[in-house]
Amino acid sequence: MTAPTLSPVHFKHAIKTALAAVSTYALTVLFGLPQGYWAVISVIIVMQNNLGSSYQMGINRIIGTAVGAILGASCMALLGSGAMALGVGVGLTILVCAYFIHLHESFRMAGLTATIIILLTNQSETFVEYAVFRFLEISLGVAVALAFSALIWPSRAGRQFKQGVVKALHDEAAYYSILLACRISPDCDMHEEAATRKQLEATREANHALLEEAKKEPAGLSKQDHISVSLFNFTERIAEHLLSMESAVHNDDLEALHGLVAKEMDLLAQTTITVMTRIALAITQDRDPGPIDDLNRAVAAAEEGLSRIRKQHVLPTYDLEPVMRFFSYYYNMREVAVELTGMAERAALLEAA
Repeated sequence: MTAPTLSPVHFKHAIKTALAAVSTYALTVLFGLPQGYWAVISVIIVMQNNLGSSYQMGINRIIGTAVGAILGASCMALLGSGAMALGVGVGLTILVCAYFIHLHESFRMAGLTATIIILLTNQSETFVEYAVFRFLEISLGVAVALAFSALIWPSRAGRQFKQGVVKALHDEAAYYSILLACRISPDCDMHEEAATRKQLEATREANHALLEEAKKEPAGLSKQDHISVSLFNFTERIAEHLLSMESAVHNDDLEALHGLVAKEMDLLAQTTITVMTRIALAITQDRDPGPIDDLNRAVAAAEEGLSRIRKQHVLPTYDLEPVMRFFSYYYNMREVAVELTGMAERAALLEAA
């Protein structure tokens, strides 16, 4: 099992979070905030690995804190600080947040703030003072976290998202390579195939999350980000086609049909894998991947091979189901090539963006 490695991004995030925490603590001392550790805790919670995620986390924390502070103080005024106030305060806070769908990520923070106010208000402060101070402390922590996220080694979710698209292409090339090896040799490593598929699925899930974070950044999506979104959509369709090919690769009934055009099919698969890698490199370097005539020639050769076996009237000698599966397999191979053609044209726009 390979041990995880720390990247420069991890070190930068750790240093940035530590500096933000120390700065926040100094500010709470300067302003005389009675329980400044809430501000420091907020910094640690809000600081994420990109600006979009930090911004959304900060907004959620402020909203949740405000809702929890208001409702917690209200329950203190009406019911005191006992178990009844706690139950009503937390329950009511969650219901209020649930009513406003866009506050769903603030549920826990709102409930936590209400709990803090109801249970920890002491005799030296009124519940209103306590609620106001908790809101100010947490808001200070959020403000410092967002400032450090935006100004110190800023990491945009859009940039990470583009890197995720590149990773998806590499994962798809690796998965396609496994499928090709399994088609050529039934004795391929099924565990490696499953691991490669799992890695591709994890990358796709991560890219969906990064896209949502990029959309939440204050500046929104840049021109380059919009291009990355379209490239991401290409990788999503390619992944679906590859997953559809997997069942055909392991179907023994299709081996004889594959053998009729094995040379053309394997050439198309190998060329497609090469083009995937080439486009991934071009996206990384923000340059035009250039013409992909080799892929177009491979598709044309595969079409000629299929046309040949049709003219030879070979297909009627096979059962209908294997024939349909075989053509479904080829259709998905061809569609991957079509998607890559469109992807190459779209990736060329990064050079100007």
